[in-house]
Amino acid sequence: MRKQILSGLISILLLTLVASCGNSASPIVPAIQEGAWTGTLSLSGEPVTFTVDGDGVSNFQVTFIYWGYNLPADTVIWTPDDCTISDNEFQMVDTLSNGYYSYSMSIDGTFDPPSDVSGMFGTAGSYDSLGTHYSTSDSCSWSGNHE
Repeated sequence: MRKQILSGLISILLLTLVASCGNSASPIVPAIQEGAWTGTLSLSGEPVTFTVDGDGVSNFQVTFIYWGYNLPADTVIWTPDDCTISDNEFQMVDTLSNGYYSYSMSIDGTFDPPSDVSGMFGTAGSYDSLGTHYSTSDSCSWSGNHE
């Protein structure tokens, strides 16, 4: 009788162990919040704004002030094309020319779901007029969150 009880207990323990395999709940990764986001550049405190819609970033806008150390002072409001978010990251590039000025910028961001984002902003600019050439480049971090 003891042998049957012991055999039954072992069977119940084994069944419980087998039944519990594969039932461990994996942590749920929060989704990136959709809607309006705002942030700032660490270098100058200038604004960064954009919208997250599904797996994309749209309506992106970042302001950068070129202070005139190597380039005449100028303010550029960057509005690059929309991009896709992949593995909680995005990257955008843009260029523009305005008369004697030429600028380029790149920005990337990594989301910390559901409502934080941070990354790097980089820009280069040049000014050419009457044989005079000035150039500058800057980079800084930026961060933001869902409104």
